[in-house]
Amino acid sequence: MSLGTTQKTTYLNIKDGKIFKDKTPYDYVGGYLKNIDLKDRDFRGETVKYWYINITSKDGDNYSLAIPYYSGVAKSIINSLASGDDFSKEILIKPYLSGEYTKVVTYLGDIKLSWKTSELPNIEEVKVGDKIVKDDSKRMEFIVNLVNEINSKL
Repeated sequence: MSLGTTQKTTYLNIKDGKIFKDKTPYDYVGGYLKNIDLKDRDFRGETVKYWYINITSKDGDNYSLAIPYYSGVAKSIINSLASGDDFSKEILIKPYLSGEYTKVVTYLGDIKLSWKTSELPNIEEVKVGDKIVKDDSKRMEFIVNLVNEINSKL
């Protein structure tokens, strides 16, 4: 689903407990959830995956919140949105700092969303050569399935 060809999209990021548009911090972003996309992005000469949470405000402004694929904040937002059922209501994504970490609260209408599940698939340790590496592919597959579930409700 496209955000529309005639309107500009404002890209946002999350860091330090705030939503950022360029270097300007905001406390939250809200509007109607249009979809969540997974796209490759060039970051310092490397291709990395990012989630794009696409929102249209009451005023018709389009926003795309870009969050790294493996980000705990992205997993939290997605897990929360997956518990929602009526996306004709506005969502609100409000990050905050907890110690050194960015956390996030997500609302659907006036309801603070809880995670759909508190049990994510475990991160496994696998041996590659003589090194042990962490494999979170099952966890990320689970998150992708939650995104598909959310998008199917829109």
